[in-house]
Amino acid sequence: MKIYDDKHIKNVVFVGAHNSGKTTLAETMLFEAGLINRRGTVEAHNTVSDYHDIEHEREASVFATPLHTEWRNYKINIIDTPGLDDFVGEIISSIRVSDTIVTVLNGQYGVEVGTEIIWDYIDKYGKPTLFVINQIDHPNCNFDESFKSITRLVGNRAVKIQYPLKIDGAQCILDVLKMKVYKFGPEGGKPEKLEIPDDQKDVANRLHNELVEKAAENDEELLELFFEKGTLNEDEMRQGIKAGMLNHELFPVFCMSAINDMG
Repeated sequence: MKIYDDKHIKNVVFVGAHNSGKTTLAETMLFEAGLINRRGTVEAHNTVSDYHDIEHEREASVFATPLHTEWRNYKINIIDTPGLDDFVGEIISSIRVSDTIVTVLNGQYGVEVGTEIIWDYIDKYGKPTLFVINQIDHPNCNFDESFKSITRLVGNRAVKIQYPLKIDGAQCILDVLKMKVYKFGPEGGKPEKLEIPDDQKDVANRLHNELVEKAAENDEELLELFFEKGTLNEDEMRQGIKAGMLNHELFPVFCMSAINDMG
């Protein structure tokens, strides 16, 4: 790995309640980055981040574990944190050194008590944060209810960047920013890019308009552009989303199935 200066090193911290899927997400990211050739599981005691004996006994993270990958000339340090309240010190210390926080939710339950405890510290330090609703392919997953639980936590500052869909029985994800649909096979991995089906266009347009408005609200120049044009292009939306995250005023929401490599 090449040497990076400070401006090209970013610390991304995974937080979330116990069993939300943080370690599985980290494992899948390392696999997709080509740093490991097979994905381990918590149950098999062979993930990269949970390597201590006590973590194998508990089948849960006990320590904050640093991992890393490279992306677009940046070194990304990923810190996988415990979800159990007993180890909140590991979580707090990781939050304090983070550039961005990824809050992982189990899509069957949404925001849990553990999530609320962690959120208090995220909010205290004002860190840029995004939410990821996991297990979208689980029969008991309820994305909409999970999103509502996020809004109860952060108010109307949450906005959907992705939305899960089923098309012909296949798990798909709508990219609200790019207005494309990504269709996954049963094994996950690289998806097929599709145009938005006619019967999903109303939902897609509504979500896209909501995202445009949220992005515009976080930058005065963008707000003027929005009033002038009635919309924003993709680059302008990205600018507004970034500004909102840096100001701790906008919290993008994504979706995935970490265990099946979707999202």
